Amino acid sequence: MDNTELNRRLKDRAVALGLCRQWTGEWESNETKDHLIKKYKKGIDFCIKHDYPNNEFIKANFPKKLLHDNLVFVDEHIDMIGKSGVYVINGSCEGSLMFSGYSAATVYVRHDTNISITAKDFAKVFVSVFDDAELNVKAFEGSKIYVYGKSDRCKIAGAGNWLLRQSV
Repeated sequence: MDNTELNRRLKDRAVALGLCRQWTGEWESNETKDHLIKKYKKGIDFCIKHDYPNNEFIKANFPKKLLHDNLVFVDEHIDMIGKSGVYVINGSCEGSLMFSGYSAATVYVRHDTNISITAKDFAKVFVSVFDDAELNVKAFEGSKIYVYGKSDRCKIAGAGNWLLRQSV
């Protein structure tokens, strides 16, 4: 599918789901895939609420390397030292993320993901957990992990300097 068709399909579906007038008007007809991923992350609340676009659509239309460059993961093993940024972990991902130094990260953990997040040194990590995801956190002295449970089905455990807020 070419970029124009990809933009048309994504925009039409977003409008059908209730995309606001401002975002509809600002959507160009030939935005690059990189820009579309950035738009996805900027509008992540809308995308999570509507499970839009679905994981199969993302995997079929966006190269894995481009997704990874933008810290978006779908149905895969993750084992990495994280850098500062906004992470979106979709589908049935599993593995671990480690943040250190003065990193600051926001992580959205969704669907059936099962992941461990570790913070050390002076890292600060904010994690929102949705759906049936499982999260295990460990925050060493000097670091802090803030976890926001967004589903009554998610499973969250942790050790060290972390804080849980359940907001179902």
